[in-house]
Amino acid sequence: MLYTILVFFSFFIYSPKVISKNIGSTTSLLSKINAKMRQYPQLFCGIYVKPSWTQSEININGDTTFPAASLIKIPIAVVLLQEIDKGKISFDENLTLLNKHKVSGTGSLKNAKAGTKISLRQAFEQMLTISDNTATNMIIDFLGGPKSCNEKISKLGLKNTALIEPIGSFSKSQNKISPRDLVALFEKSLEGSLLSNDSRKYLKRTLTKVKNKALIKQGIGKFTSFPHKTGTVGTCVGDAGIIYLPFQKRIGISIIVKRPWNDLSGQKFIKEISKIIYSDLKFSSI
Repeated sequence: MLYTILVFFSFFIYSPKVISKNIGSTTSLLSKINAKMRQYPQLFCGIYVKPSWTQSEININGDTTFPAASLIKIPIAVVLLQEIDKGKISFDENLTLLNKHKVSGTGSLKNAKAGTKISLRQAFEQMLTISDNTATNMIIDFLGGPKSCNEKISKLGLKNTALIEPIGSFSKSQNKISPRDLVALFEKSLEGSLLSNDSRKYLKRTLTKVKNKALIKQGIGKFTSFPHKTGTVGTCVGDAGIIYLPFQKRIGISIIVKRPWNDLSGQKFIKEISKIIYSDLKFSSI
């Protein structure tokens, strides 16, 4: 039976109301999620979960915008692949590193000399697998800058996603994304018709090589395929992707958490809540 449950919570650090609109979900899973959320009153959580074999969904602040951090690299990757599919650009093209591209974060590009050249393919893979911010800024620039890139992103059908500034300009945290948008984009790009078959396979293969496996991956089966992307800034941490199950089942999942500055409870919550969701849904037929 389909039904909608509306739940409102208050948290003493993050004042927005938590709005949960869940369709066809079991009350037992919802009660487990809500109980876990109550253990972390210092966090404001966004959760969107969509199993492929049912019309059910779990949506807790799924349409709320959060600081995108490195999660914005997913729509950037998709629009880049769309340009390749159209034949407008090629992965064989070279990008030139400029000083304006350099920002802190993982990867070695930030320490390379201005004028260093790398292939578009190298930049793409470093952007996703090790979340290299400098490589990402090179790609944004290659696509015409934040405004031009955001215009392409706006055509993906996402309602609460925006690329406003280059990666690394975190003082204002203007880049935004929502949990539902992330799940929708993963479904469209990895399982839908948004990309060519070759681009879908390449993107999925690249996202299974993401080095940061400290969040949702910790809560699901060790050998479960999980193409995904993480994102972290001081006030926010998140992870999103598709959990592939046997018998051609899959679970689109996105968890983003606002937290006190660099509070490790955000990571702990994501690991724990993903384990609850995975354990409940992996054998479910709802």
